[in-house]
Amino acid sequence: MTLHRFLVNTSSLGLALTFANASLAATANNPHHPMEEVVVTGHTDKTLAETALPVSVLSAEQLAEQRATNLGDTLAAMPGVQSTSFGAGVGRPIIRGQSGNRVKVLSGSLSVLDASTVSPDHANAVSPLGAERIEVIRGPATLLYGNGASGGVVNVLDNRIPDAQLDDISLVINQEHNTNNDQNTTSALLETSTGPFQWHLNGYTFRHNKVTIPSEAMLEEELHDEDGDDHEEEEHTSTDGYIGNSQGEGDGITLGSSYVGDGWYAGFAVNHTRKDYGLPPGTHDHEEHEEDLIDGAAEEEHEEESVDVRIDMEQTRYEFKSGVDLNGFFSSLEASIAYTDYEHEELELGEHHEEEEADADHEEEEHHGTVYSNEGFDSRFTLNHNRIAGLTGVIGLQVQSREFGGAGEEAYIAPTDINSAAIFAVESVSAGDWTYEFGARLEANQTELSSGCDQDHTTFSGSASALRPLAGNSNGWIGYTYSQRAPSEEELFSNVDGSSCQNYAEDNLIEHIATGRIELGNPDLDAETSQNLELGWRKFEGTWLAEINLYYNQVSDYIYAAFTDDEEMVAYQQQDAKFYGVEGQYTHHLWRVGDSHLDLVLSGDWVKATLDDGDNVPRLAPARVGIALAWVAEQWSAQLSNMEVMKQTHTAEGETETDGYSLVNAYLDYHFNPDHSGLMLYARGKNLLDEDIRDHTSFIKNVAPAPGRGAEIGLSWSF
Repeated sequence: MTLHRFLVNTSSLGLALTFANASLAATANNPHHPMEEVVVTGHTDKTLAETALPVSVLSAEQLAEQRATNLGDTLAAMPGVQSTSFGAGVGRPIIRGQSGNRVKVLSGSLSVLDASTVSPDHANAVSPLGAERIEVIRGPATLLYGNGASGGVVNVLDNRIPDAQLDDISLVINQEHNTNNDQNTTSALLETSTGPFQWHLNGYTFRHNKVTIPSEAMLEEELHDEDGDDHEEEEHTSTDGYIGNSQGEGDGITLGSSYVGDGWYAGFAVNHTRKDYGLPPGTHDHEEHEEDLIDGAAEEEHEEESVDVRIDMEQTRYEFKSGVDLNGFFSSLEASIAYTDYEHEELELGEHHEEEEADADHEEEEHHGTVYSNEGFDSRFTLNHNRIAGLTGVIGLQVQSREFGGAGEEAYIAPTDINSAAIFAVESVSAGDWTYEFGARLEANQTELSSGCDQDHTTFSGSASALRPLAGNSNGWIGYTYSQRAPSEEELFSNVDGSSCQNYAEDNLIEHIATGRIELGNPDLDAETSQNLELGWRKFEGTWLAEINLYYNQVSDYIYAAFTDDEEMVAYQQQDAKFYGVEGQYTHHLWRVGDSHLDLVLSGDWVKATLDDGDNVPRLAPARVGIALAWVAEQWSAQLSNMEVMKQTHTAEGETETDGYSLVNAYLDYHFNPDHSGLMLYARGKNLLDEDIRDHTSFIKNVAPAPGRGAEIGLSWSF
């Protein structure tokens, strides 16, 4: 995407917008200043204006405007955050160019414990449809949340265990329809109290048909360039105007209760989540081998069989949480424990057929494929202490134990036990105009195949930052983070025989269908070590607001999948890498009369990531720039946005370049009551230019583009 095209599109719109939803909704709808919100994820009880953490927050009001059925699409408007998809059912967050097992997704500050980091076609088990607030730490957060948080943290909060008295009954019901895929979504939230007992209930359900697109789904020429000459015999069946097998449905329900006493509380919650979604055709092909005897010799034939694959996911989660105020050196104690039972099954529906066709033998054709499970618990115990020698802070203990398993003909990772235990501390002290924050974490990790072959890693993380108020209601900060990440189960043990701790013999290797490669784990991998330096400046009051962050992250022993001499095979290797970039946002209050005002927002982000040998890191998020306008009145609000995503030419081996695009969105709502209670009618317009959007971050960008033009119309009622 060229700068010329960006300027032409912007001027032709007259009003342009990007990344605006987060900051605009905060300034428009929140009754208090957004910088006064206390950040939960950092465990420091500080507001956004007081912390040097690069944190972004989506409040309940902002979520109402930006919420999608998956986490990645909900957060994709944030500077520094993008989404990686695998069809309509999957949207996982990318933070500063890193994703997967480097971005930890939490529910209520505890690990979700799903299988989303193992493979790009696995969806996050936590849904934004039940969230009341989402916090994102951009950059290393291993100090607080350990292994898997070296790239950042996404914390989904829903108040399922209330820690304070609920004074009034609260009820919100929402109904929404999406014209692109004919999706209907219903969600509800109820919170109330009976004396000291607090009650929380939320639930949602959605169902959609095929995703419509403005072009053919597959780019055959690009697929050929990525697959190479060895796959000339493979034929893909594309669809025009829609993505095949893209129907989906899901639902979730959470019930929680707590007892709030004088200076203490304790509560319990249970959540059940289910999701069923299809993988686009061409992403799950089997190569059939047939041998015929000709004159006593075996002749082998290869035939590609295309199948429709659906993932049927289910998770049940139990949580306990308690806190008590203390007297003396420690001011409070909090304990959180979550037990999770996750499973999904990959159902193969035989040879690919059009969804509209009735098939009487459908049930007979269904084949139960690979089953993945993840069962275990995560626990955190934190003690906040009172000021001593000017220091305030928290010390904590985190223990996690889980069993990850795969069963079936495509299970390329044997059942694995993963255990970890960590201690950490975060402290803060003020001296003159400066506020200093520092901390450390020591963690022991053990990853062991059930058939043997165990690997132990002890990791250390430390950080230090300094923040100083500056003129004009602003502050600046500098931060340094040293973090280590132990290798994950797929990096260590993909296609590894537990008895020998070596890769399977060549004839027994199992292809990872989602990536189209045979992946070879390496049990001898060392822990990654990253050193991140960050500079930031934030203006948080006045007629204009702004924030800019610059970062440089040097990663030693970066773990990645490198091609071997066989183009169908990759092996996990290590090499130094560096990530560096910039992200920023500027909001200007152009006009204000009474409760009505007009705001302008400019934002953008850019990241570059290279390996030590000069190659690019795979599927690197492209640069984005944009501009936005929002109008807010007593009962109305409206937004129009244009996001320019640049062409990605920094490709890794086996990748093709990806064209840029313009994403034009709009939003409008009307509150029937001036106090914003009662009934609200709203509408969103997405991809209004009906662009053919291919996300470079997606493994299947040449098979399944993003949805085309669509509108979401909804009605919300609250009291």
